[in-house]
Amino acid sequence: MAYFIKIIIATLVIVLVTELSKKDTKLAALLLALPIISFTAYTMIWFESKDTERIAQLANENFIYVLPVMPALPIFSWLLRHGYGYFTSMIMVIILMLILFYFLQKML
Repeated sequence: MAYFIKIIIATLVIVLVTELSKKDTKLAALLLALPIISFTAYTMIWFESKDTERIAQLANENFIYVLPVMPALPIFSWLLRHGYGYFTSMIMVIILMLILFYFLQKML
């Protein structure tokens, strides 16, 4: 049952952002920026184990791994606005994020 709830919440967020972006990209971006999936996962872990130390560790690591994503988003936007194709831009940004993740791992 827990897997079903997780799938429903993730699907709802994706559908809401997709539909909302047709009318208001700022509101869709705000919804997308909210850590809904993270907090859902934290809540599920809490219900399953009540292990607050594990949740705290996960939240901290989640924050650390968000850092390499931050520069990728404006670069993705820039690539799209400067005529790069959608999939080309996405692949370039994914490669950038992988490189940043690699260097982040080396620093930690």
